[in-house]
Amino acid sequence: MAAGHPDGAERSHHFSYEMVALSHATAREIGFLPPPDSEEAKRPFVSVSGRKGLGVKADDLLDTLTRSAGREVAARNPEFSEAERDRIAQMIGVAAVRYFLVKFSTNKMIVFDLDEALSFEGESGPYIQYAVVRANNIFQKLRQRDGLDEPALLATLGEVPAGELTGEHGSHDIWDLVLEAARLDEVVEQVARSLEFSVLAKHAFSLAQAFNAFYHRSPVLNEERDDVRRWRAAAVMYVRNQLTRALDLMGIAVPPRM
Repeated sequence: MAAGHPDGAERSHHFSYEMVALSHATAREIGFLPPPDSEEAKRPFVSVSGRKGLGVKADDLLDTLTRSAGREVAARNPEFSEAERDRIAQMIGVAAVRYFLVKFSTNKMIVFDLDEALSFEGESGPYIQYAVVRANNIFQKLRQRDGLDEPALLATLGEVPAGELTGEHGSHDIWDLVLEAARLDEVVEQVARSLEFSVLAKHAFSLAQAFNAFYHRSPVLNEERDDVRRWRAAAVMYVRNQLTRALDLMGIAVPPRM
């Protein structure tokens, strides 16, 4: 109000959360470790306090995450140019810190850990990014191998037998996946009402897990039946789009490759 923006003030909400601290491994990595003989060193985490002048600059943390992500990207993709590696590492670093800070409910203490935040396997932003990249790779290979792009796939579905959708082949996995993805709007409404952003983070992670399980159980590229392959590809497309929306709501972009 005092700044001359009454409308914005009326629409603003105070977002409170518990204390943010660092794991000892992370504090050591960024040069923030307390003296070994101090009381702080005996605690299971390293406290961060702006009032006491004990803080970590966001840029410094992001630089550390980006360097670590860059090493992982280079190991997985040695053919990348330095510029391409750095661009993708920056996107992964941002995903790591943004997801980590919203995945905890507001009444839980956050102990930030670099390795946990950057993990490609655990509950992390990079894990969800990787699920979307994996889905994009499916469509890239379908286009290269079969000359089938996404609009063409959607245009033909009306003429494709619906056996995969009706459970004719003995499984309803495709519906389990699609219905979980369809919950995104409901989840976002819940977040808006409660200001509990962890609900969105948990949903995105759960959907990424479900997609990865589906990917291994129900192959798309190696499926011999054309109708089944098309329906599975369409489901993957929908899930990919919903995951991308969820990441975008958390301020996370999807790298072209990882």
